[in-house]
Amino acid sequence: MESINTLKGYGKVSDQENQIPSSLPKPSSRKTLIATISIVSFLLILAVVALTAGAFTRPSHNPPVSSKPLKIVCAVTRYPQTCFDALSSSLNESDPESILELSLRITSEKVSTLSMSFRSIDDMPEEPAVKDCAKLYADAASQLNETLLEIQTEKKKKGGNWMTEKVVGDVKSWISAAMTDGETCSDGLEEMGTVVGNDIKNEMVTANQMMSVCLAIASQIKKLLLILH
Repeated sequence: MESINTLKGYGKVSDQENQIPSSLPKPSSRKTLIATISIVSFLLILAVVALTAGAFTRPSHNPPVSSKPLKIVCAVTRYPQTCFDALSSSLNESDPESILELSLRITSEKVSTLSMSFRSIDDMPEEPAVKDCAKLYADAASQLNETLLEIQTEKKKKGGNWMTEKVVGDVKSWISAAMTDGETCSDGLEEMGTVVGNDIKNEMVTANQMMSVCLAIASQIKKLLLILH
């Protein structure tokens, strides 16, 4: 528009200036030039608007911010994909302590469900290995619940300073005991030649992997705190 006003200013000349031969274009030519500049300016404005809109509407390929800490935490485990799939939909806080608590809670639920699955097998209710597995996974769930209870108790006592060496050691011991129960079940089924359904096999794989995930997070919690805080 400044260009347009400048060109329009050429029409406001004094009588003395009108007497001097000028190389300026004729009025009709000036109107054509002004119209051309106006169209070009308008098209440039449209181009700028389009580019700006594209920058805001272009889809982002970056993962949500909350998922990045979870991926870092899961990366220290043997089963990062299992870890991420199990925790991502329920994650509300992305600090390592909250992720550890969430992993313990979800794993405890999975292990409890697995214990009930073994109890519900109708075609081999007296099979020793199956009965043992039901008890073993029930005990594993209890170990994980004790772990959660200790964490929650320490948090109430000490607030943000609950992550002491003693608590971390206790947490690792509880989880290791739960993992031992799972391994004992698997070994018993194999030794007895007991065949269980695919659904229970899949539940066992997931539960055992998640217990491993919990132990790995607890073991690396200090390092994760340094990385993510």
